[in-house]
Amino acid sequence: MKIVFLDIDGVLNSQRTCIAFGGYPNQPTGFHRDMFDEVAIRLIRGIVKEAGAKIVLSSTWRILNHWNEVGQGLELPIIDATPRLAGHRGEEIQQWMDDYIADNENVEITDYAIIDDDSDMLESQLSNFVHTSNFDGFSWENAMQLCRLLHVDIYDVNRNKTR
Repeated sequence: MKIVFLDIDGVLNSQRTCIAFGGYPNQPTGFHRDMFDEVAIRLIRGIVKEAGAKIVLSSTWRILNHWNEVGQGLELPIIDATPRLAGHRGEEIQQWMDDYIADNENVEITDYAIIDDDSDMLESQLSNFVHTSNFDGFSWENAMQLCRLLHVDIYDVNRNKTR
C-alpha cells in the first residue's frame, strides 16, 4: 500500500493563491474550492492515481473539517487523518502508520510520502519528505520528487489520464 500524507496550507493553497484569490479557501463563510491551486490538486490527484496510492490528511484542516469532506471537496482519495498529538507533525504521521500496521496485519505500507511546507518531521522520515514552499505551494519540482518516491513516471500521469 502506498500512502501520501498531505498538508493543505502551503501545499494546495499558498501566499501566491491567497493574493490572487483575495484570501484563504477555508473561511468562516465556508470551504471555497475556487480559491485552491487547481494545478497542484490535479498534479497530486494524477500522481496518486497512477501510483495506486491513498491520501491521509495530516493538515490542521483535519481539526475543523472532517477528512472525508476535504477529500470530496478536492476530489482526492483521502482515506483518513492523522491523530492529533501534542508533538510534531512527524510524530503524528508515525503514530498513524504504527496504528494502521497494528490494525491491519495483512497490509504493508510499501511506500509513503509526506507533502508539507513545515519541516517538523522525524529524522527517519526526511527521505520521504516533499518540502513545499508556503509562498508558492506544490511545484513541478515537488511533483517530480513525489513521483520518485511513489515510483511513478510523471509522463504516465498525463498519458493514462481519464476524466
